[in-house]
Amino acid sequence: MPFPIYARSLPLKSHVGPVHVVKYNTTGQYILSGGQDKQILLWNPNSSKLIKAYHGVSLFSSFCNRNYLLTSAIAIQHGYEVLDISVSHDNAKFTSCGGDRTVFLWDVTSGSITRRFSGHSARVNSVAFNADASVVASASYDTTVRLWDLKASSAKPVQVLEEAKDSVSCVLIRGTQIITGSVDGFVRVYDLRKGQLQEDLIGHPVTSLQDSTDSATLLVSTLDNTIRLFDKSNGSLLQSFTGHKNSEYRARSCFGDNDVYVVSGSEDGRVFAWDLVSGRVVHELLAPVPKEAGGERKKMGNVVSCVTFHPKKAQMVSCSTAGLIQVWDSD
Repeated sequence: MPFPIYARSLPLKSHVGPVHVVKYNTTGQYILSGGQDKQILLWNPNSSKLIKAYHGVSLFSSFCNRNYLLTSAIAIQHGYEVLDISVSHDNAKFTSCGGDRTVFLWDVTSGSITRRFSGHSARVNSVAFNADASVVASASYDTTVRLWDLKASSAKPVQVLEEAKDSVSCVLIRGTQIITGSVDGFVRVYDLRKGQLQEDLIGHPVTSLQDSTDSATLLVSTLDNTIRLFDKSNGSLLQSFTGHKNSEYRARSCFGDNDVYVVSGSEDGRVFAWDLVSGRVVHELLAPVPKEAGGERKKMGNVVSCVTFHPKKAQMVSCSTAGLIQVWDSD
């Protein structure tokens, strides 16, 4: 399919300040975004319309006497910036995390918070569901990864992984494996079924992990202006992707078009796309800046912090520190 090189004339703008994360649901019908303004927003990327803002309502009940049950609703939302979002396989719920050290589980339709998990001692950088959305993993600046059982009544983690020596920036769950990337320069693969840990030293702070469609390879972004593709079976380096600028901020990379491309944002306000096999840059796109920036990209700051590719068609979405979400189409 053709690569989506055309930016919509009107970016999506409702966040105030940097947007840290944007994710498609599994069908690609909607996207969720989270930012420094503590908001989580639901969009239709095809119509460019804002559908819902998630502020959070939590229901609880208490007996006021033996004859009546009082049900109350209280508004809850992130108290600090939202750093990551993960959507369940059935699109019925999503989980979020951020600077308030808390993991929230949300109902997509009602907008209510169904679970809330606390235990990290510092900001939570990343969250991920397992395949059937019964477990959430959270990775934190406190150097730990915590696993939360959504079927259990307890709000305590069922397992805490403590091997990282610095902030854990990203986490994935694939089958019985937990895959983490850390600022200490390691990618760690925990096989919970076998009780084994594999540690691979990349040598530079790891900021993003993405596995391929067939789960045979792992895409690793690091703060040395490089994205690396590894063979998961033996840890060998298959390809490196360079040309973009990424040495200070988290810029998440992804696969595109059924793993034909590797796509990433850049600290100079661009989106890069590479051919997976050759490693050659095939597209270099300039992300928009707000009109109030007067075109002065350096003053405004426009790090493209996250790019995500549509699961079924030639479309992608990027977000940036300039506060814009850009939909890219192929025509």
